[in-house]
Amino acid sequence: MSFVTSKPEVPSSPLLLAGLQPGDEQVYRRLLRATVSERERLTEVLGLPMAELDEVLARFEAAGLVHLVGDEVRVEPPLEVLAHVAEAETERLRAEYEAVEAFRRLIPGLVLEHSAATRQAGVGTVDVEAVGSSDISGLFRGLIEESTGDLLWLRPDQWRLPVSSTIDPMVLEALRAGRGSRAVYPTRALEEAPQVLRARAEAGEQLRVVASIPTRIAIFGGTAALIPDRWGENSGRRLVVREHALVGALTALFEQVWERAMTVPGLGGEPAEGVQRLLLVQLAHGAKDEQIARALGISLRTVRRRVADMMAELGAESRFQAGVEAVRRGWI
Repeated sequence: MSFVTSKPEVPSSPLLLAGLQPGDEQVYRRLLRATVSERERLTEVLGLPMAELDEVLARFEAAGLVHLVGDEVRVEPPLEVLAHVAEAETERLRAEYEAVEAFRRLIPGLVLEHSAATRQAGVGTVDVEAVGSSDISGLFRGLIEESTGDLLWLRPDQWRLPVSSTIDPMVLEALRAGRGSRAVYPTRALEEAPQVLRARAEAGEQLRVVASIPTRIAIFGGTAALIPDRWGENSGRRLVVREHALVGALTALFEQVWERAMTVPGLGGEPAEGVQRLLLVQLAHGAKDEQIARALGISLRTVRRRVADMMAELGAESRFQAGVEAVRRGWI
């Protein structure tokens, strides 16, 4: 079975989002500039016969762009009408994005369930091994040594686990030996474990942060992957996955998280660190408080409090002044 996806077409006019047709944008622009409102006179101004003008005005009225009162055409303020359309379209796209993300998160679990059923039915074999936590350090060392290529990590809370103190030195050793390593952490790690992130970043690991991470994943150069036996949980049991297709699927999941994660400028620098630096970068890009809260995985109230604290620290009376002062100090 194959699935064919097509690249969505770019609309010939953005106003198609409001329910208009190609060519309506130019008519609408001329209508906005028109100094007359009677339909008879508009046929001359817009260069349209009456029948075609009525069809266009009907679409405009349905979109809320005009209001027809007898033979008079009243043009509504475009800012209010089009801003409402843009907001509704944004919400629709956000819902679609969340649906796609939910679909993507579902894939690894379904792959593993299918693999388990395949093994039970005796249809082929899948190279997935369940292991306990008796010698997790030895398992990590063996997987690192038997593989080549980059090490990839989704690390939602590893710094809280006792095994982290033995695994992190192995990763640093691999980095010093020339291995590449990329890791994604939740934003809270910048405050909960800055020393862990700083040590790995200074050793050469590429780090990014995201609001939340679906589960722990360690991928060893495309050769093997290590995941918990319960998705998103820490039961103490892990699955060593060496099946090529499954390792590829987990790698694809990592790359999706990596692409939407944020880099941390000046990790470990003083005096502005971690979340504060990310906050400055978001502000510098013109992000609104709600967008920053979603990106950093913190509450809207926390965003506003930290912006206020940062402005006070910088001696700034506006966000623009805060950005200028942060650049002057070399914070971003």
